[in-house]
Amino acid sequence: MIATLIIIIMVVELKIKKTHPWIGLLKYKSCFDYIAPYFTRSGSIYTGLTPEDEKYYEKALGYSDGHLSKSSDFWTTFCVKVGARGLLLDDSIPRQAMIIKFLSGHKRVATSLDKLTAGKDYILINREAEAIEANKVNKIRREAIKEFDKLTLDQMRKCLRLFGLNGDRMSNELVEDSLFKLVDKNPQKFFDKWINNKTKDTEFLIEQAIAKGVIRRDRTQYFYGSEMFATSMDEAIAYLDNKKNQDLKIAILNETNNK
Repeated sequence: MIATLIIIIMVVELKIKKTHPWIGLLKYKSCFDYIAPYFTRSGSIYTGLTPEDEKYYEKALGYSDGHLSKSSDFWTTFCVKVGARGLLLDDSIPRQAMIIKFLSGHKRVATSLDKLTAGKDYILINREAEAIEANKVNKIRREAIKEFDKLTLDQMRKCLRLFGLNGDRMSNELVEDSLFKLVDKNPQKFFDKWINNKTKDTEFLIEQAIAKGVIRRDRTQYFYGSEMFATSMDEAIAYLDNKKNQDLKIAILNETNNK
């Protein structure tokens, strides 16, 4: 039996994220930024390499022992050049793999979109990882659209109410268009608010009752008449779904339908 060795090659892309304050451009085509080592608060120079990394890359790149140590003159001239088009780096190439290590912990480089803050001027994107995340989002969007197509117009109006919009006086065309835009923009919210929401009917009743003045909401408190019966939406739903309170729920439903 022959064993198969699978080598996964990672390609990452370094991009400039800051814009010029006057012209609003990342960079002119012929201009570049240079990302260099820096001194940390402890007084040590940042290289992104551990002692083990130093030895590994010294051997892989044919350098002598100590050539990549923090005290080496190598780091006084080392920098990463990046322009408006970005820079592709392949970790199967030793020098590029070392550069990836250097960039990954650099104070001015974000390693994902959710880590991109005001202090980060560059972003290092793992294309494979980004593609995986994008595919997850796209899959949710496709599934949401499939579920959207199953809705009746009455259900669409109810769903709009859970999104905070009143579709009672909208035309059928406007209801469908308005909800589709919401679903397309935030498919996960559609799943949370409608598809996977087991208490959506009660939540819809509460929102409709509030809109018609049957229930009063004061910040987080919910009132029927002068009686406060809940201090949150979740609590209001649980209260009205309790078998002991069905008389109140029916009263609210009848009063809401009659208005």
